[in-house]
Amino acid sequence: MLYFFLSYARGDEDALVQRFYEDLSADVRLIAGLPRDKQVGFVDRTMLVGERWPQRLVDALGSCRSFLALMTPRYFQSRVCGQEWQLFADRTARFEQQRRVDASLLKPLMWIPAQPGRIHPVAQPLQYTSDSMGELYQRLGIRQLMRLQRHSDDYRTFVFELANQIVASVETHSLPEERRQIDLQAVRNAFEDAPAPTPGTPDQATGATSAMLVHFIVAATNREEMRGIRQDVTVYGDDPLQWAPYRPPMPEPLVDYAREIAADHSYRSTVLDVDRLEHGVDLAARYNQILVLIVDAWLTRLPDRRQALIEHASAALGNQRAATAVLIPSSRDDPETREHWQSLSRGCREIFDDFASDDELYRSNIITHRAFEEMLPEVLEVARNRVFSRGTVRRPPDRWTDTAPPRLDGPWAGVGDEPASEGPP
Repeated sequence: MLYFFLSYARGDEDALVQRFYEDLSADVRLIAGLPRDKQVGFVDRTMLVGERWPQRLVDALGSCRSFLALMTPRYFQSRVCGQEWQLFADRTARFEQQRRVDASLLKPLMWIPAQPGRIHPVAQPLQYTSDSMGELYQRLGIRQLMRLQRHSDDYRTFVFELANQIVASVETHSLPEERRQIDLQAVRNAFEDAPAPTPGTPDQATGATSAMLVHFIVAATNREEMRGIRQDVTVYGDDPLQWAPYRPPMPEPLVDYAREIAADHSYRSTVLDVDRLEHGVDLAARYNQILVLIVDAWLTRLPDRRQALIEHASAALGNQRAATAVLIPSSRDDPETREHWQSLSRGCREIFDDFASDDELYRSNIITHRAFEEMLPEVLEVARNRVFSRGTVRRPPDRWTDTAPPRLDGPWAGVGDEPASEGPP
């Protein structure tokens, strides 16, 4: 029997999710009195976006007794996650209607803290916090409990309490298996039918606004151009957006990693070409957004690229109303970069000049992807605070606002009167 199905957005820190799955499985086995090699849960780590569902995933969704959803902003943007949710929700709805019970077998969990107004309407009616799970879980989410060593005891307590709840609810409510053949193409996405708040608009339930927008700009180049100045070009791809400076430990392109981190902290994001840096700064200043420039220090060794970056930086970064950050990764696993880092770093400071003195928004020599993961949220928080202090107040009219132009009638005109004639008496 599968006690639980663990649903999460692929790419949301898969290694941490796997560790959580294994810790939870161990406690469920312990509480249920099952052998150490007994499978009690299911988590899919192989399915990619757009891929056909494997039969084992369908079988697990049809036979699991409870459903755990690791909530992140990206989770509610995932079609696959929405279909997984819907399949299990349909199973439990039929069971609860027949038995006239509230089984509470669908359990949303906070992978990261739930921001006000950011919980999807589908999940809002469900209980995703409880006093028994601990105050730190409600404040930090599962991810931070796992990552911070000082919270290791709280994490173990949380997992054990969750395992207790799973075993108790599953053994109290015997959810029958799904016997009918499932047409995967016909499964609807639960998250599309109940859309999340529109970006940039107030949430009706809480009055909170949706996530702030971050523009990521990658100042890098391709593999062929780098062959002229570097011996090792394995971290480059066919275009600048494929630059992965922390390869091999973290093989994915850095801009993709940055967007995942931003999403985990409830920011929306876009990617702009470096040639559109000035345009991005203008957008950020006008609409209270954040700009993050991620720079490959080796670009300073390419004269044309260096000159272009100087021109863009001087024109764009001089806009004091734009909250702009500059991040310059390096890698302790890249001997060539470490050997030349002193001159590379000096070249970057020459380009960004006075901006480099801003220790809060200019971060250099980020030597691991873990350091980047910890630093980016700090930088975004500083930038967000600057947006609040320097930004332009923009209040879009609501549906009750009269958008007709004002009409000056003079003090003698009553309500509903026509304006006085200016013609001859």
